[in-house]
Amino acid sequence: MSSLTKVASPILSVKLPSLVWPAVWLVATLVFFGFRGTGGEALDLAVQSLFWNGHDWLIPKDAGLFHDLAYNGPKVGLYLFAVFLIFVISVPASGPLWLGRRRAIYILLCLAIIPIVSTQLRAVTQMATPRDLSLYAANPGFPHLLLFEAKPVGYPSHAFPAGHASGGLALVGLWFAWAEPAPRRFGLACAALIGGWMGLYQIARGEHFLSHTLATAALAWLLAAVIARCWPPQVD
Repeated sequence: MSSLTKVASPILSVKLPSLVWPAVWLVATLVFFGFRGTGGEALDLAVQSLFWNGHDWLIPKDAGLFHDLAYNGPKVGLYLFAVFLIFVISVPASGPLWLGRRRAIYILLCLAIIPIVSTQLRAVTQMATPRDLSLYAANPGFPHLLLFEAKPVGYPSHAFPAGHASGGLALVGLWFAWAEPAPRRFGLACAALIGGWMGLYQIARGEHFLSHTLATAALAWLLAAVIARCWPPQVD
C-alpha cells in the first residue's frame, strides 16, 4: 500500500495542486508593499535606486539593438513556444512523446490566461511605473502612491501586475505539467530564469518596481494551479 501511495501522490499533486501557498504569497506581497510603514515601500525604492543615477535609468527607454535582444527576444521565444504547442495540439501524432496533447493544452492555457489576467487587472490596481513618478524626474510627474492608497483622477494604471514579466512567469505552469521531479524542477527553473530576467530588465528600465514582479509571480503561480485543477495536465 505504501508503494502505491508513493507512486500516486506525485500525480495527485499535479491534478490537485495546493492553492494555499500561492494565495498566501500573493496576499503577503500585497500587504507588505501595499501599505506604508511595513517596509515594502522602502525595499521597492532601495532596489530601484540601484538602477537610477539621479538623472536617468541604467537602461534607457530606447536601447536599440540591446533592447531588441533583451526585451523582444524573450517575447519572441515565448511566441514560438506557443506556436509549437499549437502544432502539438493540432497534430498530436507528430508531437514529442514527452509532451502530449493534453499537457500542451494546459501549458498553452497558462501562457494565454496568465498574461491576459495580469494586464487586465491593471485597470483595478491603478499603479504607476517609476518612469511616471516625479520622484524620478518625470515631467509632468505623479506622486508615488501605494496599492491601497486613493489615486487622483488621471493617475496612471499600467504597471501592476507586470505585463511583460507575466509571459515568462507563466512558464511556472511547467511545474504542474509533469508528475516526475526532474521535468518539474526544469520547468520551475525556466519560469524563474526567463520570468526573472524579463522582470529585472523592466525594473532596470524604470518600468516596474520589484513589488510588481513579485506580485505577478505569485499571481502566475496561483493561476497555474487553478488551471491545473480545471484541466489536469496528465498525459493523454
